[in-house]
Amino acid sequence: MNSFAAPLDLSACDQLYAGRGDRLIPAAQCYQAALSTASDQDKKTVYERAFIALSAAVNDGPKSQAEIDAIALGLKLVGEFERVAPGTADLAYWRAVFVSFDAIRKDRGAVLPKNLFAVLKSLQQDLRSAISLDPKVHVYGPNRVLGIMHTQMPGIVGGDKSLAEKLLLDAYQRAPELSGNHVAYAKILMVNGKDGQAKMVLERFLAAKDQELDPYPTEPIRTVKPELERDRKAAKAMLQELNEEE
Repeated sequence: MNSFAAPLDLSACDQLYAGRGDRLIPAAQCYQAALSTASDQDKKTVYERAFIALSAAVNDGPKSQAEIDAIALGLKLVGEFERVAPGTADLAYWRAVFVSFDAIRKDRGAVLPKNLFAVLKSLQQDLRSAISLDPKVHVYGPNRVLGIMHTQMPGIVGGDKSLAEKLLLDAYQRAPELSGNHVAYAKILMVNGKDGQAKMVLERFLAAKDQELDPYPTEPIRTVKPELERDRKAAKAMLQELNEEE
């Protein structure tokens, strides 16, 4: 693409993403189509938006065909992205995200998470690599995902609750504009028996204004409202649990 080409317009794709629900996969397909006319400089942004849309489809539609379709397209795009951005934090992070989605889906209903165990080492390597290269990817996503992973993993398979707290504290402090960082940090504090601290984190989060919890304030079409509403609901339930234990 030459230097005189018009700026890439993703507004139609962004509108689909903003509609959420059954528009998420079409939004990702729209971004995918935009890659054919995107400059090398723009491709990274287009892939990221496709990955975000597909992640939302997985999280919003577990145990559905939409989840299966989103994971399949996500893995395909990760393979393509490796040719565009090899050795980058973005590649390592998004590869870890979709490989873990795939393993978790395949393990659903099984007694032992064999698929997740099979890729656990590579997942952690990718997330550590992303943290080393650029932890800011997807609003400190590498810290958040690796921290959540260690929060959930039992010690017998390498789960480290102290490391989880350190990783999630870093995401919480460096990117307080993302609601998920608040909830994930509060959860590990509760797991580690630090209920007083967890309560303060949750109360501050619930008291924050919506506009303070938007990582894309200059791009209003890219809504995070569904995630924010879900996280506020989770935070209220966690806070109620803490209050009932007093």
